[in-house]
Amino acid sequence: MKRLLLSICLALSFFISPLASADEGMWLYNEAPKDRIKTKYGFQLTQQWLDHVRLSSVRFNNGGSGSFVSADGLTFTNHHVGAACVQQLSSEGHDYIKTGFYARTQAEERRCPNLELNELVGIEDVTDKVNAGVKAEMSAADAGQAHASGAAMSLGVRCGGRLRLSCIGG
Repeated sequence: MKRLLLSICLALSFFISPLASADEGMWLYNEAPKDRIKTKYGFQLTQQWLDHVRLSSVRFNNGGSGSFVSADGLTFTNHHVGAACVQQLSSEGHDYIKTGFYARTQAEERRCPNLELNELVGIEDVTDKVNAGVKAEMSAADAGQAHASGAAMSLGVRCGGRLRLSCIGG
């Protein structure tokens, strides 16, 4: 009986899933569907608003995301993102997972060891720069070398000298 019910559920999900819509889905801050959002929701996405949201967003090096909630770098995230840090900050006498922690002042705030936060400060399309050295007659290996060289030139040189700035190419 369970097997039949499972089969029916799987068949239904297979036939119904194409009807599901993701609405706007995910988009880059520099490619927001401004006109569609304005038409559908009556909200005008301005560049100033998009920049504010981008600079308020933060990525944790453990895979989570969150938001800056103060100019001093205080962040807000979900419990599962911060749980490992909370466990690291706990001690034999203070189980912060169980009892919680409240800092009354900025001086009382605890810093997470080994935690890195990344803020997206800008987006630049470097496709043409990366592809500039690739010629149609090149072998796949030579084209791969040219891509790597172009990526190194457009990403590494531009970002290497800037303190605390990482460039991520994909």
